Amino acid sequence: MAPLTLVVTDLDGSLWDNSLVCHRDVRSAVIEVQGRDDVVLLAATGRRRNSARLAFGLNDIVMPAVLLNGATGYDFTREEIFHTVSWQPADLAHVLEVLASFQVGPVAYLVDGRAMVVEDVTTSVKHLDSLGDDLVWVTLDELSTRDDVMGLSMLGVEHGEVSGPLEALRDDPIAEVAGYGDHLYPPFSFMVAPPGITKVAGIKAYLDARELVPDRVIAVGDGGNDLTMLEWAHTAIAVETGVAEAKALADVIIPGPADRGWAEVLALI
Repeated sequence: MAPLTLVVTDLDGSLWDNSLVCHRDVRSAVIEVQGRDDVVLLAATGRRRNSARLAFGLNDIVMPAVLLNGATGYDFTREEIFHTVSWQPADLAHVLEVLASFQVGPVAYLVDGRAMVVEDVTTSVKHLDSLGDDLVWVTLDELSTRDDVMGLSMLGVEHGEVSGPLEALRDDPIAEVAGYGDHLYPPFSFMVAPPGITKVAGIKAYLDARELVPDRVIAVGDGGNDLTMLEWAHTAIAVETGVAEAKALADVIIPGPADRGWAEVLALI
């Protein structure tokens, strides 16, 4: 068999900018990559399923995607879930208790695509607006008993609002935390997932589901939630408009989405 390359890419800030629309050269590059028999293209994003579907639709492209930073995966080319991990209720209740002790309320993402939001939620209005018809208001007690919560987030907040629970949960064995500067939801975002859940975990789940063993992995990312992916890949490509930590891990740095940066990936495959 011919050598196989996996190209896994972040979306926001890497494939497109805050407009959510790819540069025409980037879109052409994506289509060219998808037409190659020796390359598999996979997205890896913090977006949830319906949010990713909307953004793909704006660009008239489709691909399999690791979602919620690795907690789930959905193949938009086949319209099927290939991966999902949720908390045990007792562990979720513990995480929610820690957040509540700092007077922080999350948005919770369910296996069925809904987003449950607690009263006095700590997230931006822009984030709430983006949830659309998926938004369901619940009490903290109602949320803490569920067995279908894949992740929690607080987006577009000040670092000081979530620094307490971020530190409290960083070494907790039942939570995987990611806190990072967020250009889509500035200035800062905080996400909590079940233990061991990162973009790399989702990527490996996709490879297992499709029985793929790539000879080479190329990863493209720009943010704090891309660091494990960039470190794990054979070739790490960071975006020059991304965070310093991502660029420090990079083998190659490309221009930002508005300057057709992703189109340069073609020459690196």
